[in-house]
Amino acid sequence: MKKGHLFFLYIVLFLAVEAILFFLLHTLSDLPLHISIMISLCAVLVLVWMFNRNLFNKFLKDNPLSVLQIDTGKETNHKLQNMARMMKKQIYDLHNLFEVSINLTSILEPQQLIKSSILSLIGQLQTNQAMVFLPSKGNPNNISLLYAKGYDKKKWKNFTISLSDPIFAKFNEKMIAVDLQNVEEEFLSHKWIQMMNSGISMIAPIIPKKKIKGIIAVGNKMNQEFFTRSEREIFSLLAHFISVAFSNSILYQKMEQISITDGLTGLYNYRYFKKRLEDEILRAKRYNHELSLILFDVDYFKNYNDMLGHPAGDKALKTIAQLLKTTVRKSDIAVRYGGEEFAIILPEEGHQNALNFAERLRKLIETFEFDQEDVQPFGKLTISLGIASFPVDAAEIKTLIKKTDNALYHAKHTGRNRSCVITEVQKKKTEERGESGRPL
Repeated sequence: MKKGHLFFLYIVLFLAVEAILFFLLHTLSDLPLHISIMISLCAVLVLVWMFNRNLFNKFLKDNPLSVLQIDTGKETNHKLQNMARMMKKQIYDLHNLFEVSINLTSILEPQQLIKSSILSLIGQLQTNQAMVFLPSKGNPNNISLLYAKGYDKKKWKNFTISLSDPIFAKFNEKMIAVDLQNVEEEFLSHKWIQMMNSGISMIAPIIPKKKIKGIIAVGNKMNQEFFTRSEREIFSLLAHFISVAFSNSILYQKMEQISITDGLTGLYNYRYFKKRLEDEILRAKRYNHELSLILFDVDYFKNYNDMLGHPAGDKALKTIAQLLKTTVRKSDIAVRYGGEEFAIILPEEGHQNALNFAERLRKLIETFEFDQEDVQPFGKLTISLGIASFPVDAAEIKTLIKKTDNALYHAKHTGRNRSCVITEVQKKKTEERGESGRPL
């Protein structure tokens, strides 16, 4: 029977039963008309409900899969809830990665960048151990420990890995994080096994400009669970961010170094000299220290240039700069002041030590054999030096520079190839005033 006919039959049967019940109630009782209609209608609805219930139970018996479908619906709902939670976590992780990338690209100092990167890794991957390996200063083909969190850096001081190690071939295939537990034995040298025994679980490459420059290594998770695929992907992305940021910081550092370095001699330039002298004067004032400034230039340098040409003069200036670098301490600041003139800032040094330093440098240059130096009036390439100190000679920067320059001028006009402290100039002026009868 068609569904439309069956539905019509249900309606007719419903109305017939309703009519019979209404007739019986209205004729056999004294109930009002509307009460009889309501009671008969309720009775019919109850009968229909009972009939349908029996049909439903029979349907369940005949179709046991329907119960499974209901249970499956619950499981599906549970799975959907789990998926929703996972998606929320991924969105949260992506948001964190975005913030981390912004923070990393804003850091321009390499050491600070590495420290910040390690803290970001630890937070994202829920580990408390991480290390960064970068090229060694003595051997750029090896990488050594630069920064460690959760490890004793002293124990890893002599630990190095060659950039030709077979495991780096894996990074050339795919620039992604590698789980050391899943690496084939032929790729694992005793160095990697040592790292694994120390708790290192994953490594990722630092690849600025598509060339491996180092690795980032992270330890096991704090809850001792394995890293998931999603976490490995996050580690790979972070390593990529760190590589780009590290490359930018190195480039910035090089540009900054160029901006404060003299291109010919490799010494600091005048721009850096002014800033550094201000800083050193402030530090000397704060800690009540002395500071000495030396200015020197090459005697008869114009004659040397005119006789031999500017290339020879440039070569002589480079040589003087190299000799100066071998003489200064780490705390001293050697500068090409301009032309053939040089400056040296000597923190925490007074007149006598500054004079001793100046004489060592003067004698070193005097005894050095420069190319064709016999064209000079003295037959040698020599320098004259002026010295003044803070605070005994000057309390301000401008005065200190002026008095040092006066001392240099006096050295050049009293024979050249000599060192002169500003007190010598002041003493001579005092004597001249005395001889002329002027009041002191």
